[in-house]
Amino acid sequence: METQPATYAPHPMHEATVLTRQVLVLNEAIEYLMRREMDINETDFQAMQHLLKNRGMSPGELAKALHLTSAATTTVVDRLVLKGHAVREPHPTDRRRLQVIPSPTSVRDAMGHLMPMIMQIDQMVSASPAQNQRAVVEFLHGVVAAMNERIAHFDSHTGTQPPEPEGDALS
Repeated sequence: METQPATYAPHPMHEATVLTRQVLVLNEAIEYLMRREMDINETDFQAMQHLLKNRGMSPGELAKALHLTSAATTTVVDRLVLKGHAVREPHPTDRRRLQVIPSPTSVRDAMGHLMPMIMQIDQMVSASPAQNQRAVVEFLHGVVAAMNERIAHFDSHTGTQPPEPEGDALS
């Protein structure tokens, strides 16, 4: 009995779909280059993304966001502190707790790498007619919704929570 090869798409995909996939692949490439520049591994990079987004977190909050044990999270934080990417400081409202915050130098360096690209995209969209801007925003809302649906699908079938969706430090 001959089996048919698996196909991923029943027909050629729309150019916008192909370009969206390219954006996802390029994001992976940018993350790889950022990790290499920062001299950190993927888990440490994920931790930095959470710290940048939240402008600091308690070790427990970070452990939950990373889906790691507190011991593993301590190791991650130790590495980030040692490399100068994060600092531990007293919690501003509860002196019994610590928080981990991204170091100003690390924030400046990360934004120095990302802001030129972000501003280029912002200028490109802002220069478009209002009708085109609305179409871009509507499309991107649809992309976000489709990705959230896929995350919910995986979650309902596996019973595991995915990492918290990443915005950027600007949101």
